[in-house]
Amino acid sequence: PNCFPFTISKDPHFQLPHGGRADFRGEDNAIFNLLSAKNVSMNVRIADADFAWNKRTVHGTKMSAAYWVVRTVKDRVIRIEYNTTANKGVAVYEEGATAPVVFADEHEEFVRDNLTSSSWGVAVYEEGATAPVVFADEHEEFVRDNLHIQFVGKKLRVRTDKWEMSATKSPFPFPHLNRGKILLDIEIVALYDADSDVVAPHGIFGQAYDGDKMAIDGAVDSDRGTVSTTKAQAEGAIEGTWTDYKMESKFSTSFKYTRFDATSAKHRDVSKLAGARHASSQSGGKGLSIAV
Repeated sequence: PNCFPFTISKDPHFQLPHGGRADFRGEDNAIFNLLSAKNVSMNVRIADADFAWNKRTVHGTKMSAAYWVVRTVKDRVIRIEYNTTANKGVAVYEEGATAPVVFADEHEEFVRDNLTSSSWGVAVYEEGATAPVVFADEHEEFVRDNLHIQFVGKKLRVRTDKWEMSATKSPFPFPHLNRGKILLDIEIVALYDADSDVVAPHGIFGQAYDGDKMAIDGAVDSDRGTVSTTKAQAEGAIEGTWTDYKMESKFSTSFKYTRFDATSAKHRDVSKLAGARHASSQSGGKGLSIAV
């Protein structure tokens, strides 16, 4: 299908399915669920971040890491981590494997004392380690059943038969004022009619596939003072409260609205949402491109 992604970007701004929008501050060093669907879960780590925004200073937050848990059609569970602060780019943990497959950042090197090794397409055995660190070749695709993982440049793409998700290491806005500062930008799109799934997706992002053909906006930060602190927690666009989406650990799939192991789950109750409503510019549960 001709699908285009919805985005969660910068500090973080949500462009939601059906056309809604919201901002989400989260909490420093806490992990939150973006998407919980049958056999697919995506979490992110939030970190405090100060942005020099032209002539303004914004005390905000950023997404510093992304985590996935995917159960394949052959019942294999794969865990994936992409961390902006890690020495290695992407780690893929396969159940039963003795070591992760690591997709290294572009041009990354393995260095120990006076030893330097290019990281593409090699296994490095370090004395005392229980297993080698395995580096995948650049552009190589990791495939397990219906799960495809590919890392090119700074962009990690995770795709199943129903979802395509990506995380990209990006500079802060006004990079010349925020030198060396990195965050993650996220893209998510349903490759099927998620609005009609018998297991209705959830999570801060996923719940917007609610079958109502309406866009619902949540709280956004509007303070444009010289110095400001972000406060919005997507109120009005999410079921319950923002703390309901806080996860115990990076690969946790369980929370109040989890769908990972569900066999059926209803849509959220949109009548309880206080956010402004407007007509959706999209049809079905498939994506439409939206500029951030």
